[in-house]
Amino acid sequence: MREAKRRGAYTVGIANNGDTPIRREAEQGIFLDTGAEPIAGSTRMNAGTAQRITLTLLSSLVMIRHGRVYRGLMVDMQAANIKLSKRKTAMVGFLTGKEEGEAETALQRAGGQVKIAVLLLHGYDVETAADALRRAGGRLRQAIDLLTETGGASARERPSSRN
Repeated sequence: MREAKRRGAYTVGIANNGDTPIRREAEQGIFLDTGAEPIAGSTRMNAGTAQRITLTLLSSLVMIRHGRVYRGLMVDMQAANIKLSKRKTAMVGFLTGKEEGEAETALQRAGGQVKIAVLLLHGYDVETAADALRRAGGRLRQAIDLLTETGGASARERPSSRN
């Protein structure tokens, strides 16, 4: 923790005991008052479970704050296998109401990026979509808002059927 602080990282200490060095030294101490373990010496039960849940919650909140989640979906996921590639396609289809084939094509045009694919299926070209995402700090919701507010792209850049 000291090395992390020395390098400028924000530190969080999570502990199941109220008065521990990790909580005192951290910039943010979190106390998980889980009480005594049902089986003495078995911290994997109450304490370990509480810490795992807390870390899952914190990491999910970080992903949300960084704009990597949109409408409850992890839109910045990396497709490292066929299952995750299919999940990306399903995600794009769900977010846009488009069929699987259209979603796959948009993902290919978007270089596998879900956010860009969604904006493509909203009628924008790759350059306009990427620029909107850059201006929105990578947040899809804000990029859609930016494009909607400004009209986003010229008539030649989007299909005439877009309303």
